[in-house]
Amino acid sequence: KINPKAVNAVTDVGLGSVESIIKTLPGVSSSNEMSNQYSVRGGSFDENLVYVNGMEIFRPTLIRAGQQEGMSFVNSDMVSSIEFSAGGFDAKYGDKMSSVLDIQYNRPSKFSASADISMLGAKVHVENISQNKKFTYNIGARYKSFKFLLGTLESKGTYDPMYIDLQGYFTYKLSDKFEIGFLGTAASNIYKFIPESRESRTGIFNDQQMLRVFFEGQEVDEYSVYTGSLNFEYKPVKGLALNLTSSLFRTSEKETYDIIGYYWFNEVGNEGSDHQNDSIFNLSTGYYHDHGRNFMDATIAALDFRGSYKAGNNTLLWGINGRKEIIEMLR
Repeated sequence: KINPKAVNAVTDVGLGSVESIIKTLPGVSSSNEMSNQYSVRGGSFDENLVYVNGMEIFRPTLIRAGQQEGMSFVNSDMVSSIEFSAGGFDAKYGDKMSSVLDIQYNRPSKFSASADISMLGAKVHVENISQNKKFTYNIGARYKSFKFLLGTLESKGTYDPMYIDLQGYFTYKLSDKFEIGFLGTAASNIYKFIPESRESRTGIFNDQQMLRVFFEGQEVDEYSVYTGSLNFEYKPVKGLALNLTSSLFRTSEKETYDIIGYYWFNEVGNEGSDHQNDSIFNLSTGYYHDHGRNFMDATIAALDFRGSYKAGNNTLLWGINGRKEIIEMLR
């Protein structure tokens, strides 16, 4: 179990993402601070289960680098509990073998709001409960841009990323035994890049090489994600809870890039002088061409029934679920 308040205490580039805490745990590693992906105990990045309010969360598939990924699905301002298991978790979570991250969004008992603005983005969150204690809402909106951060990379050019999402969790209590809950999200991630040049150095003080690259072309990526989950909870008698959840996940991913790079690989000298980057010998010249037209549309519909019965210190769980996946790819 992880304290949700600890998320905002970790400095990262993700507007306080839950994954930033997960990456600090033993057995968890990540190769890119701009990416929300992580591997557990040597597993791959796609072997980790993520659940929000019992709904399995899917991540973009076509992403090739962390700078294109955008925000984490989980809005840390809306979270009430975080549980993480690096193996040996319950069978109710599924069959991926590395880990499971179980998130529960907060059901407010009073009014609360927050806002945060930085050079990397902004976020706002508000939650409240009605006077009759039957209706609750928990809403959050986020905007993030890596424009200033990406400008410090070796590849110089025009970076124009924009990541925005809106999430809402609503509950309505019809009676003491019956309650309805809805979780909806919409996210748009757009990444645009027009490269101009790149310089990379290697070697030691008296034996250095420099790679210079000049580019033509651009890259434009778009990732749009929409999710909705409707939950019905019925408690006919004390200790017995029945849950029926229907969910729909829709993603549309587009990657289009056409970039030509002309490069010169030179040996450089005159260290410590005004001419320290001047070439003294050309080692190689050439060009390369990166081209891609990748498109993917995916729709996943799921229906899940779960029951639980608690008697004293014993709890019995059972359930059944079905899922329909429609994936269309064009490369």
